[in-house]
Amino acid sequence: MANLNFLYNQEVMAYIDIDENEPLKIEGRIIDVNVNDFYFYEKGEPVYITVNIEPLGDVPEDIDYEYFINIPLNNIYKL
Repeated sequence: MANLNFLYNQEVMAYIDIDENEPLKIEGRIIDVNVNDFYFYEKGEPVYITVNIEPLGDVPEDIDYEYFINIPLNNIYKL
């Protein structure tokens, strides 16, 4: 899991599910990586990896900053 450290400070495009029809696209910098492997070793359940980002540009006023926390790894793409 230590290999995920390369993600820190990477600039990414994050797709955040706010609207069912179209996700919000935000450019940001990864500031934290979270690995939830609590049951991985004991029960064989999947490892959930999420990231927290800091937006690089303007953010719409109606968007709460909590949306930038715990974004699934499959919702981010390298710029």
